[in-house]
Amino acid sequence: MQCTHTASAHHSLGVATSLALMALALATAIGCGSSAPTLVPAEGVVLIDGEPAADISVQFLPDEVEGEPRPTSYAVTDAEGRFTLKTYEQGEGAVVGGHSVILVDTLEERPEQGEELTRPPRLAGRYSTITGGLRAEVSEGGSPITIEIASTDPDAADQAPRDR
Repeated sequence: MQCTHTASAHHSLGVATSLALMALALATAIGCGSSAPTLVPAEGVVLIDGEPAADISVQFLPDEVEGEPRPTSYAVTDAEGRFTLKTYEQGEGAVVGGHSVILVDTLEERPEQGEELTRPPRLAGRYSTITGGLRAEVSEGGSPITIEIASTDPDAADQAPRDR
């Protein structure tokens, strides 16, 4: 597979990735305390229009629980759209409970200002923010999580992750 990104596009991707990682590190550090939360295995799949989506950064930001530190979990999908969550400090897994989900296409094309895209984006921009509306529940039993979105209807309110 041949990469057609320009050096400037790689720089933009690097800046965006760096900013996202810094935000995640800050979110994790703010909630850090002396006792580590219990993590459970958490895995799943990302589907776009029913098809597995490779190379998608998946971030699970747990709902706040007063007085209890809760780390962010993250992964990148493989060729079959599968992911296995892990945290930066505590290892593999995620905390049990509700999470806001952020998705970022690691292969998204980022042309220079004024230049046209050569292919449409796979994800609506709203999915790359905590206010994008994607939610998931991590259960103690480790039920696989399916995150399914439609590329043609990015504003649909009912596009939420579900347990399989």
